[in-house]
Amino acid sequence: MLELFNALLLNFSLLIATLLFAFLPLRRIENISPVSPIRVRLLVGCIAGIIGALLVFNSISYDVAKIDLRLPALVTAYLYGGWVSGGITVLFVIGARFIVTPPGGYEGLVLATLICVALLVTAEVYRRFAARRLKDYLILLGVGIAYSLPALYLLTDTVERFLSMAFVYIIVNLVGGYVTYRFLQELRKHFVFVQTQQELALTDSLTQLGNRRKLDETLAEYAQHGTAFSVLILDLDHFKAINDTYGHEGGDVVLRQLSHLLESYLPDKGLIGRYGGEEFVFLLPDVPLKRAERIGERIRSACADQHFVYKDHPVFHVTLSLGVASSDQASTVFETVQKADLALYEAKQNGRNRVVCYRDPSLR
Repeated sequence: MLELFNALLLNFSLLIATLLFAFLPLRRIENISPVSPIRVRLLVGCIAGIIGALLVFNSISYDVAKIDLRLPALVTAYLYGGWVSGGITVLFVIGARFIVTPPGGYEGLVLATLICVALLVTAEVYRRFAARRLKDYLILLGVGIAYSLPALYLLTDTVERFLSMAFVYIIVNLVGGYVTYRFLQELRKHFVFVQTQQELALTDSLTQLGNRRKLDETLAEYAQHGTAFSVLILDLDHFKAINDTYGHEGGDVVLRQLSHLLESYLPDKGLIGRYGGEEFVFLLPDVPLKRAERIGERIRSACADQHFVYKDHPVFHVTLSLGVASSDQASTVFETVQKADLALYEAKQNGRNRVVCYRDPSLR
């Protein structure tokens, strides 16, 4: 009995460890299903197949039977990846079963193949009505067990021995299936939680735009890949007066309304973030200086025409000052930002509500 317990512990440890590491490549995929992209379903099939093969290689010896946890791997592949993932998993499992089959013992291999194929067909029909809940998972697992029991009966010469092996086989697979399902669910929750925390760490809580950390990380990526880009820095004019008139809550409302306006002018592949206070930054990859200036002018004009609303106060207008620079005017990405900031300062000094492009002082 101690030997059986140790073998069970080894198989469960192998199952959990392989699930943890093998499914890391899938952690950012929001919802894996039989209609996921083919590359995802192929990957699911390969992962489940490798796990199933490892479990076959480490099967548990009980009486004359070899009991393993291949069924949870098969059901997982069938239910989440459909026949594509299931078929690949079957190939891995049958391949492993062939390797461990001694010469002359191919009857068991044939039976194992028939069981896997029958389960695949059943799962393909059943999953059309399933919601991938624990109930559905256990039903398919029960079908696999039911298909396996006749093969198990053929290995025995008495009903008592069959019932003993069947009991162990059913318990091992039901517990293994439940553990697999719950572990995958908790793993998914963990990955979603981590991803959410990462996104929150890069998001400004007031405007839901990127924050300074997000902007700095993107600039570092531009530097790493040698991306040509333009920077547009904009600042709300007389924001202190807005806070004095409407209070800080009113100022926050203006920043949120402005952020929605700014997002509507963001080109594809661009990034907008709150740099701090009332200052925002556009990062525009592969956008030359003149085009960035035109984008800035459209934003400035739209903001000046925008009706800002706060509670029961009359509608009011705000204006923006903007500075623009491009990466071909600087030797580093952060120097580009600094030069856009100098252009913004010039816009402020020259009367606000205007767009100014950075110009080299020596060329003026």
